[in-house]
Amino acid sequence: MTSTKPVTAALLGSGLFATNSYLPALREVSNLHIKTVWSRSEGSASKLRAAAAELGGLPHGEATGPAVAFGDDGLASVLADKDVHAVILVLPITAQPAIIRAAWAAGKHVISEKPLGRDVAEARALIDEWESKYKPEGIVWRVAENYAHEPLLHYAAGLLSAPEVGDVLYYRLHFETMLPDGASYHATTWRTVPEYQGGFLLDGGVHWAALLRTVLPTPPASLIAHKSLHRAHMVPHDTVVALALPPAGSAVPPHGQATTVANTNNPDALLAAGRSQANGTIILSWAIPDTPRDSRPPNELYVVAEHATLRVVNHGRSWTVELTPGAGSPAKGAFKEGKVTGVEAELAAFGDAVRAAVDGTADAQTNFGGPRDALWDLAFIQAALGSDGAEVGIGAVAEGKA
Repeated sequence: MTSTKPVTAALLGSGLFATNSYLPALREVSNLHIKTVWSRSEGSASKLRAAAAELGGLPHGEATGPAVAFGDDGLASVLADKDVHAVILVLPITAQPAIIRAAWAAGKHVISEKPLGRDVAEARALIDEWESKYKPEGIVWRVAENYAHEPLLHYAAGLLSAPEVGDVLYYRLHFETMLPDGASYHATTWRTVPEYQGGFLLDGGVHWAALLRTVLPTPPASLIAHKSLHRAHMVPHDTVVALALPPAGSAVPPHGQATTVANTNNPDALLAAGRSQANGTIILSWAIPDTPRDSRPPNELYVVAEHATLRVVNHGRSWTVELTPGAGSPAKGAFKEGKVTGVEAELAAFGDAVRAAVDGTADAQTNFGGPRDALWDLAFIQAALGSDGAEVGIGAVAEGKA
């Protein structure tokens, strides 16, 4: 029988995302007890603890707040603490793999921030090591891709997969934003001199890849893309424009009846008839000028299906999902809006998975944080960055074959 006792964990990392997103989310999660916070420096770790106190503390934590650990010695003490079952990594892309491995070796369950690594090769090496050595030992590893956990995105997927909506015909994914030189999320060494491909296109772009694989019934199989650097401070690239292609052999005849063509006395008119396949267009950009937000097009996934259209709009801290049926459509319209809650959802799911592992029971929940799913997101971005106008298979990239 699974216990309801919270899992004892340590929070590793004290950056803006840990402070602004993880601390508020942890206050809403009942199955994790944060015993220790760790950072490279004592000042950063203490600052994170103070930020937690300003929020009113963390549930299920010590009355005096979490302990502070820092530096290599502090990390070693956290990993040696037998009371700590799990670690939550909110660290720079290049710093995570070594600490993930150290945590596994210490017998800790791990949830680590997306992306999996700086490139597919690094990510595949991590996955192979976990699957061959640590997964058989019962070590849980989840990837904290919050878009893959967003309840409203799964709601959108359910709407789109309904038979009465029909096949997806085409779609467009649009995300654009701006980040001033020296802004808080930009002015760190690991971002301004990135040792990983794509810069923000990797770090932020994997979210939108996760959105596509979560919402679309069939995610794209390949990309034809071009990358650009428009803003000098956003090295190495800040924009991708891509055509997304479906799996080979997925084209079908046009939908519906065309009696005016079918009844023509010129059968040759049908010889050039095309096929229907779910292509998509994608723009991901951090290059727009600082224009008023209400003047910008929405950041959204817009899907045209046979009998309805679907709009999934991200408003920063909230989502709207709207299904609009066509005239005479068998589909029913739907609308839902809500707050962004993916970080809470991923942490709660991780807590349940670790609790089950500690108790030796099965985790009954669907795993939306699987490393191989996050590998697809990374491969999507790597394919887009490496395309330069040629078609690149996302699966081939994920398998290390492209």
